Amino acid sequence: MRVWIARLGRFATAPSHGEFEGGDSVETICSQTSHCALNSLFCIIYDFQTLLTGVIAICAAIFTGWPVWRQLKDTNLQTRISHRETLANLLRDALRRFEKVDQSIRELLSTASRATSGPEGERIEINSEAANDLEQSFSGLLDWYLVVLADTEHADIEACKSVLKSALDMLVKTLRDAHWADHNEQQDEDHNIPDEEWGRITTRCAEAKIEAFHRVGDVQRAYGALCEAQEKWVRSLRGQIAKLDLQISGPQ
Repeated sequence: MRVWIARLGRFATAPSHGEFEGGDSVETICSQTSHCALNSLFCIIYDFQTLLTGVIAICAAIFTGWPVWRQLKDTNLQTRISHRETLANLLRDALRRFEKVDQSIRELLSTASRATSGPEGERIEINSEAANDLEQSFSGLLDWYLVVLADTEHADIEACKSVLKSALDMLVKTLRDAHWADHNEQQDEDHNIPDEEWGRITTRCAEAKIEAFHRVGDVQRAYGALCEAQEKWVRSLRGQIAKLDLQISGPQ
């Protein structure tokens, strides 16, 4: 034991080439076949000192960094929870908003379709009274959504909203043309329309009564495209929420 301690002391002050005072090198000591257990431990430490130093450094880094890693995981969890709440709010708002849109236009489109097409879906001429009523109903119908809330939703939805707005404007104009000549006089206290211009108005009135069928169809197609874009967006939100739910409820 005393011999090992003495050698260990000499090793602590040994030159960098690995020799002890008195000429004994570490290699010589470790090559001896008969040495005690402490000598064996000493030699093992010497042989693997670089590896052991690295292991100790790694363990120290892990021990030091563990609280930081845990804090990062907690922060990431809170971020996911916050993001899920944001997506849930977007989904809820989208469903409520589009439910209101659907309630506003669906039944009115059915009425317009019955006024401009026959039992087999064939085109028919809309009458003046129906044209007047539908013009009043469609005029400014979805401005709260298509104008006031423009550029507030996904790009695909906004593109469909723009198409629907144009289709509605054209339908309203066509319906107005379809009944205006029947509900106004060429000569009265409010109008004094020349014969040539009045002729153009009455001709346009007759054309618009037939054209209304196509304009109603344009609105129906535009609204159908908007419904598809909304449904796609809702599916996307639900998918993102489901994915976050799995991440939040999974092992942390």
